[in-house]
Amino acid sequence: VLIRGGTGCGKSTQVPQFILDSYIREARGADCNIIVTQPRRISAISIAERVAWERCETVTESVGYSVRFDSMLPRPYASILYCTTGRYTDSISTTLSRNSISTTLS
Repeated sequence: VLIRGGTGCGKSTQVPQFILDSYIREARGADCNIIVTQPRRISAISIAERVAWERCETVTESVGYSVRFDSMLPRPYASILYCTTGRYTDSISTTLSRNSISTTLS
């Protein structure tokens, strides 16, 4: 699926939440682990904080981030992780199991 839209249309904030909420409604929340890559660390952190706020949560509940030298990881199931592209490639090659990721948005 290709999602294309202008700046500020919700590609990074709304789409991941729609996907996560869809999994939860279908009682498959534990199968949903979304990774959203961002080009810069400040965007990964600020978007994670914004999405957590929109969900009335704190970062580390269903939303987290991972950037160089700083991580606030979400729970291991039914979650959205915002990270920089470099962190994503590092994580995929070392610690994350490809089978544990349900959706990647870049």
